[in-house]
Amino acid sequence: MTWRRTTAGGVLCAIIAISVWTGTASADTVADCGKVTNTPEKIGACTAVIASASSTTEQKAIAFRNRGLARAEAAANEYAEQDFTEALKLNASDAPALAGRALTRITRQDTAGAIDDFNGAIKLKPENAQYLMGRGYAHLVRGDQAAAIADFSEVIRLNPKHASAFNHRGLAFRKADDPARALADYSSAIGLNPAYALAYNNRGYVYESNGQKVEAIADFSRALELDRSLTGAADGLGRLGVSGALATDTEANIKEGKLLVEARCSGCHAVGLAGDSPNPRSPPFRKLFERHPGLALREPLSRGIAAPHEDMPKFLFTDQQIDRIIAYVNSFPDAK
Repeated sequence: MTWRRTTAGGVLCAIIAISVWTGTASADTVADCGKVTNTPEKIGACTAVIASASSTTEQKAIAFRNRGLARAEAAANEYAEQDFTEALKLNASDAPALAGRALTRITRQDTAGAIDDFNGAIKLKPENAQYLMGRGYAHLVRGDQAAAIADFSEVIRLNPKHASAFNHRGLAFRKADDPARALADYSSAIGLNPAYALAYNNRGYVYESNGQKVEAIADFSRALELDRSLTGAADGLGRLGVSGALATDTEANIKEGKLLVEARCSGCHAVGLAGDSPNPRSPPFRKLFERHPGLALREPLSRGIAAPHEDMPKFLFTDQQIDRIIAYVNSFPDAK
């Protein structure tokens, strides 16, 4: 069981104050800004480089970008976007800064801005699969399935073993009402990664819509074996008349997740089906799916909980508790 680094906290949304150092940026500080993996230490080192009168323009540009990446990793997307913008003011040809800002813009529902940024990054690095993947996802979020399919197809051309690209292209084909191609892509994703829970879940939906009950039950069951937070799979089993320990465990996780967020998160976030968040910077839990449509919330939500950011206190959550919180978030009606 993994425990996250924390400090004592309550539910107050305190802004982490990073002291601004105005001395000379040492070589070690500049190096730490680029190499340190601990998020608070990295942000502190990059802040020192930015504030130092001795830092060169290039060093400051890189420091803004690196601090933006650290803040994005900690889910502090508004601050991250500001840092990427400052980096680009100093170096307009910084492809990682463009891509980083694009990703933060997706989470802030600015898909047009995200696509513009990805266009700039791809112009600088035409065969960067990560940038193409990001742009494809932005197109998918925006509802342009043809453009999303084109980008994911290019990623697959560059890397035929990219399981996530197959899964995402499957999502686009399904949204484009092409279940046969969606089914083929999900199967390819599973072939490349037999533990890909979300691909089993997504393929289960297609099998269910095709009337292939046996195959749908098998995929929903396998998805839940791999990831008990996938409430869509549990619901699928329920629709197909299947009950069992997997679905029961998922329902228990939802209930326990609800209790956790009510106790730990309701001071900042709206955690129910209605209402505004007490802290305007904190998104309602029922809206989190809008920032990550078509994807399981495990990775982004786990990152946000595990890496506290400027508007979020530090809490002690185990991996199991995070699973339960994600199961609760996935249970909202519009998250399916």
